[in-house]
Amino acid sequence: MAIKPFTKLSILLLITGIALGLFLTAQWRAKPSRVTSPVLPYTSLKGARDILQEENENLKKQISGLQDEINQSQELLKKSRVVSSASLDDLEKLKKQIALAPLSGEGVTIVLADSTASPATPDTIVHAADLRDLINLLWAAGATGLSINNQRVSAFTSIDCIVNTILINNARLTSPFEINAVGNQKQLLKVLEDPTNLPDIYRRRQLGLKFEIKREQNITIPAFDGSYTIQFAKIKE
Repeated sequence: MAIKPFTKLSILLLITGIALGLFLTAQWRAKPSRVTSPVLPYTSLKGARDILQEENENLKKQISGLQDEINQSQELLKKSRVVSSASLDDLEKLKKQIALAPLSGEGVTIVLADSTASPATPDTIVHAADLRDLINLLWAAGATGLSINNQRVSAFTSIDCIVNTILINNARLTSPFEINAVGNQKQLLKVLEDPTNLPDIYRRRQLGLKFEIKREQNITIPAFDGSYTIQFAKIKE
């Protein structure tokens, strides 16, 4: 006996309803996949941070060791006289220019720090943007070498904010920040002491932000010990 079209539709709807019911039951019984304890992801991230910090310190030691080997090779070349002294002097100047060697000379020291008053506000704490503004201004004023809390600033240096710390050359730094600048002292002071060059910092200094400038007759800033890895953008053909 043939099944009427209406009966076929009823059977199809019945099968669909049963399948949907089974699916909803499985979903209701399934355990939630989210982490129920907030401590677990924090512990995992803390462990990853500690591992990365240890790796970073080991890489810095390797870089320092390689720089020592380069310096020793240069001394051997000087003694052997295979390369002229003028060429080696040019090499040393170049190394200082690209931050591969320590640099000394006259300049200024700037102290930028959070206000000691409480509660802290966005206007009374140091931001990564403040350090970037200072560094850019000092470069423009003719500084030949810069460092922040003994971290040499080079063309490869990034200054970023991570929660309440500032990341410079993969080193996590907190207030206070000491910026050392080697260069023409008069020129550096001229631009730093002009409030129109750093209007936001001078405004916030009135609210408690610490911003001090000191003359220095002889500053020594360390060599750059970060990564020189460059990521080139892909050029579309």
